[in-house]
Amino acid sequence: MPFTRRTAALALAAVLGGLASVAAPGSAGAAPRPGPETPSVLLLTVDGGADVRATVLVCGPAGGLHPDPVAACRLVARVDGDLDALDVDADPCTTVHAPVVARAVGVWQDRPVHYTHTFGNRCLLTRATAALFTF
Repeated sequence: MPFTRRTAALALAAVLGGLASVAAPGSAGAAPRPGPETPSVLLLTVDGGADVRATVLVCGPAGGLHPDPVAACRLVARVDGDLDALDVDADPCTTVHAPVVARAVGVWQDRPVHYTHTFGNRCLLTRATAALFTF
């Protein structure tokens, strides 16, 4: 497993483990019910070749390490965790070919999320996902 993926997996495991202990204080073993109050955690990465970035988005309540967790959580909630359904802005971008790969892995409302999409450049990434992968 490449270093970046292994590090991301370990970070997500640590966040999910920590979230489980915080999500239901005093109710050991009780699972939260799905709904707006259910904690959701996504590990987001953007791989632009030499430039690889990662952050953690927590929703329900909004937080984590993402610079704008409220806007990002609203975007994910709007598509109910189906990131393939995101289509924010259809304005044109330059035709510069500088591929970036956006990935999200985690849990949304007790459902697993696995998202990987390659965009032709950062402009296309931002147009399609708005604030979600802007970090």
